[in-house]
Amino acid sequence: MKRAVTLGALALLLLAGEASAQRYARDWSQLSPDEQRRAWENYERYRQLPQDRQQFIDRRYQRFQGMAPEEKQRLREKYDAYRRQNPEQRRDFNKKYKRWKGEKR
Repeated sequence: MKRAVTLGALALLLLAGEASAQRYARDWSQLSPDEQRRAWENYERYRQLPQDRQQFIDRRYQRFQGMAPEEKQRLREKYDAYRRQNPEQRRDFNKKYKRWKGEKR
């Protein structure tokens, strides 16, 4: 559940990018019905989070907004690559990430 919420929040961050990044920053009416549904579900998950978790996501969003356009694009490309992974590749990636994150603490 945590991973789904985190990925949902990340998706919201990426979709809320600069207006020049047309693929990500579009008006609600420009989203397909499936994209609208996913965005609404992400928002509902966000609203159900504890206040401290919402604040954490809000701070990360502000940090993202302050990034240079090329850094934002690099993050978007990495996220797109992650989304293209099949379930087994994602599992392996997440396992390695958790191991790496554990070493960083």
